[in-house]
Amino acid sequence: MAHELCFQIPNQLSELTGLSGAITAHLQEKGGDDAAVYAASLALEELFTNIIKYGYDDQEAHLITVSLKVGPEVFRLEISDDGHPFNPFDQPGPDLSVPLEERQIGGLGIHFIRNLLDRYEYERRDGWNVVAVEKRLRNEGL
Repeated sequence: MAHELCFQIPNQLSELTGLSGAITAHLQEKGGDDAAVYAASLALEELFTNIIKYGYDDQEAHLITVSLKVGPEVFRLEISDDGHPFNPFDQPGPDLSVPLEERQIGGLGIHFIRNLLDRYEYERRDGWNVVAVEKRLRNEGL
């Protein structure tokens, strides 16, 4: 049976610290190793921050839904927002062959998500962006 946490968070960056702490604590309690906890924290920070910075044209309050399901071997982090339709995984990856000082700003967060997590997906559902990422809780035996 999966253990689930679900939050509805205002679209304010100040909410990220408490949310990240709760996600981290729950993953650790359910046996997530350091790699799983790090990947979840990075994905949460990147996706949540991008929603707040780029998802809305107005200054109105919006709710972002964040859920974490932890099964025996895998966790699934899902983030839903009612902002502009946007699939972060359709964006091209950064050109890592370009010297650092010549690179355009941005794009590395999604690059890290693609490389640190086992699965990622996007869906536009009933006017909401729904982004989900998954990773094994433990890398033992791999």
